[in-house]
Amino acid sequence: MKWFTAVLGVCAALVITTVAIDASDTLRGISGTLLGQVIQTDTSACPDGMVFVKTALTFSCVDMYEASVGETCPHQGPANEIESRENVEQSSCAAAAVAGVDPWRFLTREQAALACTRAGKRLPKSEEWHQFAAGTPDNAGVCNIDSGSLAHTGTRESCVSAHGVYDSIGNVWEWTTDDVISGVYQGRQLPAEGYVTQVDSSGVATLTDTKSASSLFYNDYLWTSPEGSYGILRGGFYGSDSDAGIYAVLARTVPTAVGTAIGFRCVQ
Repeated sequence: MKWFTAVLGVCAALVITTVAIDASDTLRGISGTLLGQVIQTDTSACPDGMVFVKTALTFSCVDMYEASVGETCPHQGPANEIESRENVEQSSCAAAAVAGVDPWRFLTREQAALACTRAGKRLPKSEEWHQFAAGTPDNAGVCNIDSGSLAHTGTRESCVSAHGVYDSIGNVWEWTTDDVISGVYQGRQLPAEGYVTQVDSSGVATLTDTKSASSLFYNDYLWTSPEGSYGILRGGFYGSDSDAGIYAVLARTVPTAVGTAIGFRCVQ
């Protein structure tokens, strides 16, 4: 009986510790908690329109589709910066994730972050984007990288990642929360703008070639500048051609920029 009591004590201590860690993670906005990892959280834990990413540690679920305008927003399919701003100014307007509609564009990074927050989600980090985009085909004819026009969410049925995420590559660039200041990303200097020839664990170039594309990295490209303060956009858009891909990074766009080819998606 003593050994049985001891085992129960250890189990109880583990549960209490795990719950305490989960509580701390929740307060810090981290949803990929230790308890979730211990009990093997399944896909049913994700809300509608999201998919579970089992290998992720800092989030659990990601929008299956590029973010679109929620049902309570005044402008369904905003066509410019003014309409998107009026949507954001409506406190009940939040991002949605549904198939067969236009992605929500013409938002700054912080406006996109707010739209995610209202949906009970958040914008992903650059490295998180790379995790859920992994496995997406990196060629024309599959993803919308060379059509010259926007496509509805999820209509490129084969443009899907290993986790079931649609359109990570092409259609619209996607905001992430990271910053590049004076060419420095996460404490390291980014290489010169050029074709990606080597990357770090977040899929961001550590080496580039200014003249020759690399088939190892699907001809993907890094856009950057040694001066200024910029956000990070991932994936490419409908006019990127072969420069688009999971290693394609646009790190010379200010976070306050809006555009017809810039969108976002949310994680939880």
